[in-house]
Amino acid sequence: MKAYTVAFAILALGGAVFAYVQLDPDGYLFGQADSAVGQTPAAAQQKADPGSGKSRKGQTASVKVVTARAGDLPVVRQTIGAVVAQNSTALSSPAAGLVASLKAISRAQVKTGDILLKLDDRAIVATIAKDQAQLSKDSAVLKDASATYDSTQALVSKGVVTTQAGTDAQATVREAQASIDLDKAQIAVDQVTLANTSVQAPFDGQLGVFLVSPGAFVAAGTPIVTLTQMKPLFVEFALPQSDLAAARTALTANTLAAGIGSSVADGSSSDATYPVVFLDNAVDGASGTFKMRALLANDDLNFWPGQTLSVQVELSRVPNLVLLPSVAVQPQADGTACYVVKADNTVEVRKVTVALQVGDEVGISAGLSAGEIVIVEGQGALSNGARVTVAPPDAKATPSAGATPIPGAKAPNSRKSGTTATP
Repeated sequence: MKAYTVAFAILALGGAVFAYVQLDPDGYLFGQADSAVGQTPAAAQQKADPGSGKSRKGQTASVKVVTARAGDLPVVRQTIGAVVAQNSTALSSPAAGLVASLKAISRAQVKTGDILLKLDDRAIVATIAKDQAQLSKDSAVLKDASATYDSTQALVSKGVVTTQAGTDAQATVREAQASIDLDKAQIAVDQVTLANTSVQAPFDGQLGVFLVSPGAFVAAGTPIVTLTQMKPLFVEFALPQSDLAAARTALTANTLAAGIGSSVADGSSSDATYPVVFLDNAVDGASGTFKMRALLANDDLNFWPGQTLSVQVELSRVPNLVLLPSVAVQPQADGTACYVVKADNTVEVRKVTVALQVGDEVGISAGLSAGEIVIVEGQGALSNGARVTVAPPDAKATPSAGATPIPGAKAPNSRKSGTTATP
């Protein structure tokens, strides 16, 4: 029995030792913790985290930098525009009649003067033939009256007949001439009526869908088809009235152009630039905007009337700026700041004034000079006087984890103003 008691005591003591080792691997519970009393925090940290003091002593942060450069930035506005045809006409029947034939098909490209539709013209053709016959008859009467007048005048000169006879012969000639003039006028009217039995293209363009078919009777004014001029086209857009002065100045100087995207749906950037040729003569009081139009040559028919496009307009340029990537500028409680690397590789957090941001580039108007070195990556945890190591420029700078967009700045694909002045 005594042996069992000794064995049980040995097992209990072993279990207690094992639990102590697991709960206090550093030996702080039985006296060793007292050795930490009076130690400095750095020494305590050194003991708790062996080697950590050594790694932080003299440690420098690795950063990526750019050199600020002088330049200017465009004042850009982004908006939505719609393609508008220079000419688009709903053609209608000029006269009542029976549709004899269609001379073109729906969606056909036509030229000025091409006949698109013919009405039944048999009646007017017969009328023209009758009036031309009457003209021939009256021409013969005039010829006979002229001959009678000549012979009568010869007899009057010899005194064979009276002067009255000569006067009557002259009146007959004038009457015959008037009949001919009347016949010619009637034939001219007939030609107009004949022309009204057909519908012609007034300009080059593309047809829509024909609304009538052969055999249909149409009244005067019945819609036939819509013809739209496909090139050149306009893209019409609106800008806020605050931009009116800048737009007028640029338009007068022939420097105003619009970048037109392929479509709004795919969110693409401007594919080409086209001249702005029109500024409306009034501001819309309801919206506070004014309309402008850019001219699209559209030789390859990429654009279509009614299509919605993204429009980017450069109104002017702001000179004498210091240019940086937008990731180099950080928001602060009292404005914005840049992390400038000084000659001794220490950091100066410097307050700057951002005048414009266009896409991923900002223009600094105060607080920074061209040629200074500014951090673009790794500035998130830095403060004034921190020492840094500049990483080799082997890769494109990307926003650091601590980088935050500039307040008020617009994204590059914003549908509104693409340039924002930041106070």
